[in-house]
Amino acid sequence: MAINLSCWKKNIFLCILAGVVWGWVAMAVNNLTGVSPLEMGLAHNLITFSMAGAVFGLVAGGVLTIVEKRLPTRSVVLKAAGVSASIWLLLRSAGVVLSMLQPVRYHVSTPESVQGFALALFLGCILGVLWKRGLSAVTE
Repeated sequence: MAINLSCWKKNIFLCILAGVVWGWVAMAVNNLTGVSPLEMGLAHNLITFSMAGAVFGLVAGGVLTIVEKRLPTRSVVLKAAGVSASIWLLLRSAGVVLSMLQPVRYHVSTPESVQGFALALFLGCILGVLWKRGLSAVTE
């Protein structure tokens, strides 16, 4: 099983692309719902959400690359959504621990949690659709 570097570069690009698109959608959804008011202007938030989305997309894509063959379902979209949701649940669990340690500074917000989970599933769907297009073969 040889690693194809051009495919790795394509994978990284697809993960970043999926993450940036997700970041823009997350910013728009957050703006529409008003669940968590944004503190800065559009330009600052666009850069911040793009960069955060790129990181989330890279992490989700990296984990998907590692576990894709081991997941029980055949649908890569379901696999990607599951991986993305699992990463989000792990991060949310860390947030719950922080809220237990310092409840004044960190607090659990149910509307933010529901919106975040739905957006994590959406990132997985974007990533899965890109994966499904056949552009992300890692090995030859």
